[in-house]
Amino acid sequence: MVLAVVFSFLAALGFSCGYALIRVGTQRVSAPTATFFTVITGAVLISILALILNLPEVKAVTPTTLGWFAVMGAIAYPVARVFQNSAITMVGATRAAPVSSLQPIFAMTLALLILGERPNLLVFLGTPVIVCGLIIVVVASRNSQAMNQLMTTRKLGYLLAMGAALSFASRDTISRHVLGGIAPPMVTAAFALSIGSVLLFMLTYRDVINSFRNLPTKYVAICCLAGVSQGLAVAFLFQALSRAPVTVVSPINASSPLITLVLAHIFLQRLEHISPMLVVGTLLSVGGVVLVVVGAVS
Repeated sequence: MVLAVVFSFLAALGFSCGYALIRVGTQRVSAPTATFFTVITGAVLISILALILNLPEVKAVTPTTLGWFAVMGAIAYPVARVFQNSAITMVGATRAAPVSSLQPIFAMTLALLILGERPNLLVFLGTPVIVCGLIIVVVASRNSQAMNQLMTTRKLGYLLAMGAALSFASRDTISRHVLGGIAPPMVTAAFALSIGSVLLFMLTYRDVINSFRNLPTKYVAICCLAGVSQGLAVAFLFQALSRAPVTVVSPINASSPLITLVLAHIFLQRLEHISPMLVVGTLLSVGGVVLVVVGAVS
């Protein structure tokens, strides 16, 4: 269980580094193109590692297992990413983020109903604490104008953000089922990323092809570096899910926005000053993570 907690934190760190790099890369590369380069780079890296480390298991993949991989890839990329990007377009990233932070709650609910997981009291209490802290952190990062516009924004955007959170939670639940005995983590990550990148390209190919001529090499490289970071994060996440329940892994992995915030303040220097509300939200989320970790290893 301790190793699963470590992998969960490594996944959160990998996703956070990727988000920070994407933030830089999308200054000169469109979001769909940046997303494609990020996913395809991660897919290539993890596929190579899977061929090196798990070649017999790769050869032994059955059509049924491939179907599970396809479902995971479709949910995590075309479905969840389309919902997420559409929500950001409609209501803005700062307003969509608090709704997306509900992912651990959805993951816990699905794990209880579908997988029959029974988290202990500390894990059960720590998950909503993390979510509340994340919401406070995001709200504290908004300016007063965004706060005033909060109630006048279209509700569809919030529903799409909720759909994205539910999609990612479903991906984690299915992953736990697959990793429970159908396929090893590295093979699962390789196929899910590869299938996801193909499906994503089918949705964004026009934007990707049209922007190829004017792509700045430096910023494409940054997007690819983000893909390396997030590809490893997916591999770490699946390693964690193969060793621990969704109700433990998902809340810890949900701490990635906090790490992203720290990285942005240190390296990007573009966020607002640290407010008391931001400190409270951060401490609350960290406290929730501590509860989940203690509950997991006890």
